[in-house]
Amino acid sequence: MSLLTHNSRLLSHIAAATTAAVLALGLYIAGDDFLDRLPLPVQLPSAATSTTTDNYLPNLGPDWGTQNVNIGRLANALSDGTLTVLGSSELSSHDLRFVPYRFFPQELKMPTLAYGHAMFQSYGIFSVLESISDSLTPNTRLVIMVSPAWFASGGQLPRSAFAEHISGPVWDRLWDKPATRDQMQSWISNNANFGLLWLIANGQASQLKDKLGLWWRTYGERPADRPRSKLSVPAHRYVTWPSAGKLSTSGWDALTQEARAAERALGGHNPYDVRDDYYEQFLKPLAAPAHNEFADVNPLTRTELGDLARVMALLQRHKVRAYFVMQPFNPKLILDHDRFDPAVAAFKGMCSHYGMGCLDMYSMPFEPGVVRDDMHLAELGWAIANRAIAEYFTR
Repeated sequence: MSLLTHNSRLLSHIAAATTAAVLALGLYIAGDDFLDRLPLPVQLPSAATSTTTDNYLPNLGPDWGTQNVNIGRLANALSDGTLTVLGSSELSSHDLRFVPYRFFPQELKMPTLAYGHAMFQSYGIFSVLESISDSLTPNTRLVIMVSPAWFASGGQLPRSAFAEHISGPVWDRLWDKPATRDQMQSWISNNANFGLLWLIANGQASQLKDKLGLWWRTYGERPADRPRSKLSVPAHRYVTWPSAGKLSTSGWDALTQEARAAERALGGHNPYDVRDDYYEQFLKPLAAPAHNEFADVNPLTRTELGDLARVMALLQRHKVRAYFVMQPFNPKLILDHDRFDPAVAAFKGMCSHYGMGCLDMYSMPFEPGVVRDDMHLAELGWAIANRAIAEYFTR
């Protein structure tokens, strides 16, 4: 008898918990659908944008409102011809004169927006571009920085990067499309663990909290005026490449020499052709700093090539002739440098197949000053890349 009572109590608790979970899910879906109808924020408070690198976005931002503002900025940049640069950790070098989001607007007067930081790789790039694919046009000036480290042993898009970049408005827009929803579900099922599921659930809960906060702050305010028709929406002005940004051969040669001289002053006093401060802090204490990058895997077998092809196919469908830059390794620190050559050949073949521009810095003769460590571009490396980018978009 006591066993029956115990079992009936257990069943009643399970039923109550299930009912509560179903009700909570229903309230979440209904509340999220209602809050999605709120007017989206179109700009941030001035205090939130007044930084020295306000044209560089490491990600879309910490909250739903900021993410919607920044995804709008990225979409506008792609549609109006602003030079848009997507990449990973090489973009985090705020101190460099020649990093594109400083060099192009400050010295060539070309509007520029950069997005991405460490671990933002091909699948993340594809997902962000797909979410705003209606902004991709033949006028788009897009540069994608490709790192050979993406193809190395630990190179696949990490789960934390998935949760960081494929969230907020990117998640919402991809989830609304059956094809991209299926791709997301496939990626999640192939990479799922408790940590990833927790990051996704936490992100969705934070998004709902941000929407509720926005609703509470704007409750009772007069809604923004809406245009009577699509024709009354002013056209977004196309960005032309300024005449100041069309340098002569001698002008580019002079800039390259300045970059070379800057790196010569910061390096050249160590056996690895890296910056001296990097050598003193990270390499000098090691008995043998050089290492293999592809010891455990053939780069051609990584999913990165397939994800990169997906990016190029998306751009080709929208008639975007983007420019892809394959960055170099430091051969004095990466011992199996040659193992990546077949992947570089495949990369160049893909660029040709999809009609994309391509700069292969990996196969160039190595020169001190091109990278500041084992793989991140220094002033000379960026100067070489910037020249190729400018010449590609001003032909």
